[in-house]
Amino acid sequence: MYKLISIVRELRQNGAFKVSTRLLVVFLMVLGLWAATMPLSGDLPRINDKLVHVVVFFCFAVLMDLTTSRRPFWLWKGIPLLCYGVLIEVSQSFTAYRSFELADIAADATGIIIYYSIKYWLRWFASNSLKT
Repeated sequence: MYKLISIVRELRQNGAFKVSTRLLVVFLMVLGLWAATMPLSGDLPRINDKLVHVVVFFCFAVLMDLTTSRRPFWLWKGIPLLCYGVLIEVSQSFTAYRSFELADIAADATGIIIYYSIKYWLRWFASNSLKT
């Protein structure tokens, strides 16, 4: 467990990793906003929309956390990610084929909270295993 934490700390110190990960986050967010305002195609298999929101925002939280060590998490990563989710929903309200849904924002928040909970648990577990 400690080895994983030290690897993440080393990655955060690598300038090329930080820049490339930040560019990836920006690219994925722009792509996500574009995809969220496009008409839905009937050819694609229907996946539970809320589950997609949870998974996508979990992954965004992971990437955001890897790009910077700024604390507290909620101020520098969690709230901005949630604002991004609200931006997507507001953007969808201006389209004729999508709509604003509070449940989507709740699913976004759930993905972020799940990530934060796992991170908190891993840090707690690692610090307690070092004490014994």
